[in-house]
Amino acid sequence: MTGATGQDGSYLIELLLAKGYEVHGIIRRASLFNTERIDHVYQDPHETGARFFGHYGDMTDGSVLARLVEEIKPDEVYNLAAQSHVRVSFDLPDYTADTTAMGALRLLDALRDHVQRTAREVRYYQAGSSEMFGAAPAPQDESTPFYPPQSLRRGQGGGPLVWRELPRILWPVHL
Repeated sequence: MTGATGQDGSYLIELLLAKGYEVHGIIRRASLFNTERIDHVYQDPHETGARFFGHYGDMTDGSVLARLVEEIKPDEVYNLAAQSHVRVSFDLPDYTADTTAMGALRLLDALRDHVQRTAREVRYYQAGSSEMFGAAPAPQDESTPFYPPQSLRRGQGGGPLVWRELPRILWPVHL
């Protein structure tokens, strides 16, 4: 799971652990610790029965994503990673797009390569936001065009745009 230390990621970790899953979460390294939302589910990975494992990584580093996919061999991948701070998205629009849109593409590329090499089935979930539709009238569905009106929304819409517009690159990855 990417975005493990975010609000949605921490709730999803709790849900998956309650369902008996082994959960691997990618934690973006920062100068300050950013794990307070998941500290309560952490166990020493060397203890018997540990089912949550944190891995340092970043959506801007495709080689790390590929290495983690190969090491973990996931059955399901949940991409919740996004640079979603409003002020930062305006100040750093290239970083926002690189992290969110290109990050999703890097992860999908790593999954495609893994699936082609191993013939394993991997399911992929891409988180999104209603903001990616902008002013599109309700109700919205998978065929509603994206109309993101600002840089934050362009960044948040990038991940879903990648999986919706470029699915042919994935072949065996189930979206």
